[in-house]
Amino acid sequence: MFARTSTWTGSPEALQKWAHHVTSQVAPMVRGLPGIAGAVFLLDRADGAAMTLTLWDSQEAALVSDQHADASRAATIAATGVELVVRGRYEIVTRF
Repeated sequence: MFARTSTWTGSPEALQKWAHHVTSQVAPMVRGLPGIAGAVFLLDRADGAAMTLTLWDSQEAALVSDQHADASRAATIAATGVELVVRGRYEIVTRF
C-alpha cells in the first residue's frame, strides 16, 4: 500500500475555501479513482495549514493517479488561493 500527501498553507479565508473545495470537488473525484484505498483531508486552523492524505492499493495505482493529482492540485490552488508547500509519496509499512 502507498500514500501520497499534499501540505497546504493559507489565510483563514483561503483555508475555509480549501475545506469547501475538497469536500465538494476533490473528495468525490478521488473516491472514483481506480485503486483508491482511502483519503483523509486535515485542517489545522490555528497554524494555517492543511494536508491531504490519499491511500492507494498499490504503487502502480498511485503512479497512475498522478495525472489526476497534479490537475487537482492546480485546480485547488486556483479555486481557493492556498499555497502548496510540500508533496510527499510514501510506502505504508504498517496500517491498522
